[in-house]
Amino acid sequence: MCSDATERRAPSKAPTAGRSFIETARRRQLIDAAVATVNEIGYHRASLAEIAKRANIAKSAVVYYFASKEALLLELVETVFAALGEAVLTSVDGVESPAARLRAYAEAYLAHVDADRHAIVAAVEIVISHRTADGTPLYLIEDDQDTALLRSILAAGMEDGTFRTMPIGVATGLAESVLDRAITLVQRAPQSDLGELRAHALPFLFRALGVAHV
Repeated sequence: MCSDATERRAPSKAPTAGRSFIETARRRQLIDAAVATVNEIGYHRASLAEIAKRANIAKSAVVYYFASKEALLLELVETVFAALGEAVLTSVDGVESPAARLRAYAEAYLAHVDADRHAIVAAVEIVISHRTADGTPLYLIEDDQDTALLRSILAAGMEDGTFRTMPIGVATGLAESVLDRAITLVQRAPQSDLGELRAHALPFLFRALGVAHV
């Protein structure tokens, strides 16, 4: 579930042109309340009434900003993954070599999951549980933009000989699996210590890519 800033599920939502400061703050409050609700009682029981209760406002006030539970929870997903995408994008800005860019990307990814774990756990539950109008689970919907930044880093490293040559889809999938272990851990136990994973994930990934010295 590695997330670039251009990810299909993560267009930037905050703040949006035309929204007042008060509206932006209220929407953020409701998203935070939705995170708490999903984490406490699950996606299917996270009604607008339950979200309103945790936000300490009337349900009618929630409906003013979000017409449905679906609209609110999907904006939660977009907001959470936009923040993760922005974190990794910012981390590689100005970094030149593929190895250094991969290091920056991975460290930023793991650090963000560690710091924003409660929001990410809620977003992942929504992605797993929600289905589109035609019945397709949201987590099965993919396009090439989902991992564009990561793929570009890996492709550049293969091209200049930094990384061993392999199909780009294989390399990207392996890197995603290593980094997304952090999400799995915090899903299973929200208070998980990610220190060991953060210490060993990058050396493991670099060895898989044929880099002897990290």
